[in-house]
Amino acid sequence: MTMKPRFLILLPMLLLGACAYQTSRSSVVVVTNTQGVVENCQKLGEIDGASGFGAIVPTDKNREMALSRLKIRGAEMGGTHVFSDIADIKWAGGKTTGTVYKCNPG
Repeated sequence: MTMKPRFLILLPMLLLGACAYQTSRSSVVVVTNTQGVVENCQKLGEIDGASGFGAIVPTDKNREMALSRLKIRGAEMGGTHVFSDIADIKWAGGKTTGTVYKCNPG
């Protein structure tokens, strides 16, 4: 008896469990790779948007999941912006880290 069919059934469930769900609070967080956007903001700390599934998920989906995680983790820290290289549409993998900032409107 092989375990392969069972694994194939469980794989989608594992991937769904890895999805990051944004809330209204995290959906307003801006992820940018332009330093000028955050230069007058208060730095709150460093975060990582890695999911642990990078090796088995296509790059575009990995980027989307990492962006969601950066927004969620940024919102959890009270931030309004996350400065990260992953904001670049040409991002092809690698670092999924970011710096959280709180910017005052105006």
